[in-house]
Amino acid sequence: MQFKEFDAFPKVESGFVKRTGSGGILTLVISAILCVLVVGEIKDYMTLRNDYRFLVDPLVNHELQINLDVTVAMPCEALTIDLRDIADVQLRLSDKVQKIPTHFTVGSMAHSESIRKKPLNVQKLIRAASRTAALEQASKQADQNFKACRIAGSFEANKLSGNMHITAVGHGYPGAHLDHNVMNMTHKIDELSFGALYPTIVNPLDDSFEISKSSFEAFQYFLVVVPTIYVDRSKRELLTNQYSVSEYRRTFGDDQGVPGLFFKYDFEPMTLMITEESTMSFGHLLVRLAGLVGGYYVTAGMAYKVLSAAYYSVKPEQASLKRHNV
Repeated sequence: MQFKEFDAFPKVESGFVKRTGSGGILTLVISAILCVLVVGEIKDYMTLRNDYRFLVDPLVNHELQINLDVTVAMPCEALTIDLRDIADVQLRLSDKVQKIPTHFTVGSMAHSESIRKKPLNVQKLIRAASRTAALEQASKQADQNFKACRIAGSFEANKLSGNMHITAVGHGYPGAHLDHNVMNMTHKIDELSFGALYPTIVNPLDDSFEISKSSFEAFQYFLVVVPTIYVDRSKRELLTNQYSVSEYRRTFGDDQGVPGLFFKYDFEPMTLMITEESTMSFGHLLVRLAGLVGGYYVTAGMAYKVLSAAYYSVKPEQASLKRHNV
């Protein structure tokens, strides 16, 4: 036996179809609601989520780049910058970074705050990072009226726990003590990061500042550095580091401590991998759209039939009651 014609969907002859105003209105309402639901499904498909995983650090790095941009309210010749790690290796950083005489201004934190409040977009972050350059290399100036010093630059250090400190000349190290009236550890941190410099990545200490209330005051920052890998949906990777920080400040008397800025950092042996993923595949989207359109039309048709049957079953009774009253 051969099938000459086969149609799985029953058709109603056009002569048996009665067009009504209520049916047209219902069709428009159903179409509008269906469009909203379809747009919502497509929006869900376009929405990306971030998957967080911890891995054992796969990279064997003996050195790590540290990026620094700090302004201290003291003359450059009155400051010394040093770093000492747990292997007792000491670096004199005064020759590895720039010390630029400048004026001390606090500036605005609005830009960093706006970035922190935005949800993480891995693709935009990787794209912006590929366009960034090194720290701004400002020229040194010899104006003696400048009362602050900008310490900026990038340098290599051992990938070990360490303590980087900015102190006044003669305090903490042998040498002539600085005049106490000059000492002022009021400071502003524009950049402190580990690894390749990506200014578009905002770290916890970026655009922060502290005002010193005494000549003998120490600001201590305790940092825990976590290696981080960002992977977008195009499988592009960005290797960097992020950190958490807690801070402490203390004031003491003369010769009872070393005034300065102390950045004590430690590295986690784990790597955080943040992968950008779609909430659903394209095939899943097509299945959901097919189910949505078909199911909604079937449900709306059944509801219309039930309401129409109820309406026409009540209408004759109302007509008979009217004739009886007459």
